[in-house]
Amino acid sequence: MPWPESRKQETKQKILKSAVKLFAQKGFNRVSLGDVMKDAKLTHGAFYAHFDSKQELYKEAVSAAAEHSPLAEILRKSEGALSVDKIVSTYLCHEHVDQKFSPCPLAAFATDTPNQNGETKDAYTRVFQGMIDILESKTDGSITDRKSALSLAALLIGGVVVSRALNDQETIDELLAACISKAPQLLK
Repeated sequence: MPWPESRKQETKQKILKSAVKLFAQKGFNRVSLGDVMKDAKLTHGAFYAHFDSKQELYKEAVSAAAEHSPLAEILRKSEGALSVDKIVSTYLCHEHVDQKFSPCPLAAFATDTPNQNGETKDAYTRVFQGMIDILESKTDGSITDRKSALSLAALLIGGVVVSRALNDQETIDELLAACISKAPQLLK
């Protein structure tokens, strides 16, 4: 008797959750399928019921991570327009840099994606375009043009990526504070 569809979907989500966490922490090349399945507390054989390859898993992890990213969480909790200050302070917080909650794939997978296949780059591009769409259409009116949205997205993503690469807490604090203080200037 086959598993119910809901059980199959739950299993796939467990695999994706583990993949997002591990790919964000270690990168594509330092994570094996065995690592993902062990973290998901599933057998290695269960993987192939959901994905054809590690590359396909990575591509789907990009999209899955977007659903639970800091920006997605703010959007779900908002009633009406989003404050750009709230977006900036949430995205550029230490908890996001330290991956205390589900990371934004734009920052978490930024250094791995250039080495992936076209489908994965397509998924990353869709997530980036989704972020720009949110910044242009769901904010409090302070973002008035596409250039501002693109610039703010680059500042947010870059601030997190560089902060994660540093090992000096004082410099990280200084970088995040600088990005937060300069973000409003991008909107003028």
